[in-house]
Amino acid sequence: MKKSNIAIFVFLIILMFLSVNIRAQHKLTDSYNFPSFPKVPSPYSDLYTVIKQNFSITLRDGIVLDCSKFYPSVSDPYLPNGYPGVIMCHGYGDRKETLEKFANDQAAYGYSVYTYSMRGQGNSGGLSNLISMTEAQDLIEVVNYVKHDKQSGLDTGKVLIMGGSQGGIIPYMAACNGMNVKCIIAALTSPEFASSWIDNGCIKMTLLWSVDYTPDTVRYSSQVDRMSDWIYSSAPDKWDSLARWLPYNRDFKTNISQNKIPILLENNWQDKFFSAYCNMNSTSVVKAPKRYYFGAVAGHGGDTSPAEDQWHMNFFNEWFYYWLFDINNGILTRPLYHFAYTTFPDYYGMWSFTHDSSYVWPPTNMASIKYYFNTGNKLTTSPSTNYNTYVTLNNTVTGGLTMQTAVDEEFTGSTFTSQFKKATITFDTDPLTRNLKMLGTPIISLDYASNVNLCQYNFQMYEVSAKSTKLVTRFNYTDRKYTANTRKFKSINAISHSHIFQKGNKIRIIVTNLDTAPDDVNFLATNPHVLPVLTNGSHKMYLSNNSFLYIPFKADSISGGIAGNMLDTKAGNDNTKNIKFGLTKNFPNPFNPKTVIEYSISQNSFVTLKIYDLTGREIATLVNEQKMPGDYSINFDASTYHISSGIYFYKLVSGKNVDIKKMSVIK
Repeated sequence: MKKSNIAIFVFLIILMFLSVNIRAQHKLTDSYNFPSFPKVPSPYSDLYTVIKQNFSITLRDGIVLDCSKFYPSVSDPYLPNGYPGVIMCHGYGDRKETLEKFANDQAAYGYSVYTYSMRGQGNSGGLSNLISMTEAQDLIEVVNYVKHDKQSGLDTGKVLIMGGSQGGIIPYMAACNGMNVKCIIAALTSPEFASSWIDNGCIKMTLLWSVDYTPDTVRYSSQVDRMSDWIYSSAPDKWDSLARWLPYNRDFKTNISQNKIPILLENNWQDKFFSAYCNMNSTSVVKAPKRYYFGAVAGHGGDTSPAEDQWHMNFFNEWFYYWLFDINNGILTRPLYHFAYTTFPDYYGMWSFTHDSSYVWPPTNMASIKYYFNTGNKLTTSPSTNYNTYVTLNNTVTGGLTMQTAVDEEFTGSTFTSQFKKATITFDTDPLTRNLKMLGTPIISLDYASNVNLCQYNFQMYEVSAKSTKLVTRFNYTDRKYTANTRKFKSINAISHSHIFQKGNKIRIIVTNLDTAPDDVNFLATNPHVLPVLTNGSHKMYLSNNSFLYIPFKADSISGGIAGNMLDTKAGNDNTKNIKFGLTKNFPNPFNPKTVIEYSISQNSFVTLKIYDLTGREIATLVNEQKMPGDYSINFDASTYHISSGIYFYKLVSGKNVDIKKMSVIK
């Protein structure tokens, strides 16, 4: 092997990090055509001979971490300060041994490489606290050890940390809490990963898997050990415990402005663990040099793409070369935000991907469209005129079915299927008259009522072609604080996604009480995306003007109607050159706790969008950055700011233009 093949090596390491040790594995494509890259500066034409040493680090609380280091056996005169360093972090439920071959191979290219098993995993001591500040502090201590280790010939000023899932979250968390390294590559990560596991009152199957390993894989702290009992229980206080303690000391959105380390962040649109939502909505808060990618990232159940994998090799290696070898390849002058649309045709059950990029986020020329849930199982651009028309989603559960039984049977088999009946309601648009480039976070606005105090609505979004019907994204909502026979309204975020719906095809929404889909089989098998509610009940969905599907899309991707009617006039029109400045009334309104604010910018300017209470006190800054002319939307979550019920104002400023509107929070 030659050093020109470093691209292949770095890329394969990243792929390795993104695998997660769970019961169902996603099949990965492993044949790619790799381009060649320049050699790392070195007098050697062949690979270095590598020395491997096992060692241990005793942490602040006496826990001993099992570690290994790999480094070239000779010094390199072209690198007078030593070899660049790499610390490899593994995914949850894994161990350092999984990475050792990759660490050895990377050292052969001229790096000092370290890897270790995180506490409670592999042969390290202690108990796992499920990806928390405890493990982040461990990494800070590992970095301090590495920087004082003279034996490996390390350049202490050039240390990169890389990993995916747990291995990406922990470096990002540590960077927001004082860790100092040269740069980070963090994939399949989110500053609100813990909340993402229980978003909208639902519990993802992958959370239960993650807290239900046997001791030979993960040894848990006492609190994490209790979490599986909380998940299996139907008692409200057990959900309250999970909702209280899971995000605590894990979510770190409020700290990301403290990160000073250059970071490359990646998310998979189809991630069964963590949504891209938080990374997408916090781009303006990250002040350090950064690059983002949203799309096809191997791991966590998402589709892979040979074309995107090939692009990724440049993406990763440019980051290595710029920060570790001072090669000015101009990456900081090119687009910061890269993403890939899923689209037909699908191959072997996987989407095709179309690459795109932007200098700003969200990209310019964003607009939106609403499809209302209507009679005749239709999604229409005009709402129903009958406020009290509804459809019923029956949650039929008999025989005392428990969650433990359902999980043990993997939501299939004679006992489960006889005691739980999957129900579905289908809504379709008319055939699309143009391609529609969805980008961002679709929303379901739900007008509902139930005859029981616990109800769940799952919405699956599909594209339907003449040959295939394939899942695009999903929306999940469980109302755990519901009062029976009360009519309520709820805004439900989808799993963020970008997708090209093609002309002539339909958009389909399936409402169901059990969120299983054929596209999930390779990863989830027969298990649902979120755990169902096992309370027998009848749930209404009103077909009023408050029940609709909201889709953000690139306005410059179309030149005419979408499906029967023109674009939602609230969001914009086809003539994006004549965009007028101003705010649109937020929806839903009143709301609890989330609403969508749409606004339009008519000129290239610095834009702020802020929330104020009745006294004029600033509550939140939602936008604070330069923007191009276009139509935009942003989500506001009142629960993030712990505000009470009442009247609030939102103020948009662009240059000399100012617009203010009122909103109501109800609890």
